[in-house]
Amino acid sequence: MNENDRSDRRAQIEAAAFDLLKELGYRKTSMLLIAKRAQASNQTLYAWYRNKQELFRGIIEENGRVVREQLELGLREGHDPLQALAELGPTLLRFTTDQHAIIMNRAAVIDAAETGVLAQAIDDVGRGSIYPLICALMARLVQTQTFAPDVLPDDAAQTYVALLFGEAQLRQALGRMPPCDETEIGRRSERAFALTCKLYGAAPGRHSS
Repeated sequence: MNENDRSDRRAQIEAAAFDLLKELGYRKTSMLLIAKRAQASNQTLYAWYRNKQELFRGIIEENGRVVREQLELGLREGHDPLQALAELGPTLLRFTTDQHAIIMNRAAVIDAAETGVLAQAIDDVGRGSIYPLICALMARLVQTQTFAPDVLPDDAAQTYVALLFGEAQLRQALGRMPPCDETEIGRRSERAFALTCKLYGAAPGRHSS
């Protein structure tokens, strides 16, 4: 199997695994059921993933890759960091507050009492990979004098994240808030962007939509 075929097959298996997670919940989703749904052999499944925790960890990491790549693009020379900040909100919210994310977060809560693998994967992607890039974006905004010179990038990053999410993830995990649709994603993103710019000295009018 060449690399493209292997990648396509992994995507099919992971899609089948997530469908089962959505339908049956975390505890009832097994490697055997995943293999049957994906029409894959148990041998293939266990060769590629040691267990279902490793399989779901791969899904979390792949979803985080999209956000990470967008941030890395925004940090490249010649890219407007303010534009990158404006575009970051929708990507972050789609990654963390849509139905897919809610289901995976609930699975992580259940697995926390068993292996902790999923919670660790979410933390590694969020805190370990994405958050440092948000801090780097804030530093770039200070360096380009878009934000005031005395702004601490970590403070600005924490403020932006808090404004963007609020209590959404907690309320969603408790079943008290539905997944964010595009209207809600747009509203939250624009508010977090405008308030962060106001707090740290940027002019929102510089952002062209």
